[in-house]
Amino acid sequence: MNRESLSTTDQAEAFEEAPIQRWRWLRPLLPKALQPYLRGWRKQLELRQLSLEEPFRSIYPFTQVSQGRLENLAQLTERIESEGVVGDIVECGVLDGGSAALMAYATRDTNRKIHLFDAWKGLPPSGVEDGESAKKWSGQVVGSPDRVRAIMRKMRIPPERVVFHQGWFSDTFPKAEIERIALLHIDADFYESVKLCLETWSPKVSKDGYIQLDDYSAFKGCRRAVDEFLAQNPGMTLIAHKDAYYIPVAQIGKESATRE
Repeated sequence: MNRESLSTTDQAEAFEEAPIQRWRWLRPLLPKALQPYLRGWRKQLELRQLSLEEPFRSIYPFTQVSQGRLENLAQLTERIESEGVVGDIVECGVLDGGSAALMAYATRDTNRKIHLFDAWKGLPPSGVEDGESAKKWSGQVVGSPDRVRAIMRKMRIPPERVVFHQGWFSDTFPKAEIERIALLHIDADFYESVKLCLETWSPKVSKDGYIQLDDYSAFKGCRRAVDEFLAQNPGMTLIAHKDAYYIPVAQIGKESATRE
């Protein structure tokens, strides 16, 4: 896969092996179960300084996804609605539910199911493909299914639309009954997790559907898994829009990544 807008040198400078970890010295001192609530409190404070329109303002304390990626996710969700793309919405890596609530809100006039996959125990162990810098993230970024339910209530999403698949992907994916997918959002960080998501769910994404990858520029392992997937599926095109990366399943026959 070629990226027309970035040279090999530019790619190395633009992309990270893994993000810098804030408050690293404090993390060992705090119970991991407190992470979702401390994160939410911090983001509530940050929100006072931001001018965000709804629904982005409501979901801000419940997500770590960047504003640019959230806006792109909202646009993709609006497209599957306006174009009548068949299938449910699937999110792999949910954390506190902000991005899931955004997609559910954007499809509030339909009865699409929102399938949420997460262990809510933090990230799994990293692998060799993820690089040395990723090791510090294993066991971190703990989310809360209770906070997911809270933001869904706030956004007035009927509980029957939301399907929780709690556990590690390797355990929950084989048990899930999903026929077609209109929008697949992968926020799984590490190589093995992202690879499993793509291998399991991409065949179920409908024509004219989309796959958005949250961590392509942030984690080396995610990037490798996506690049391998694209190499195996040369008809797929990776599109970079601002800081969001997504694959339109309708675009067949192109082999290089493009930037809008």
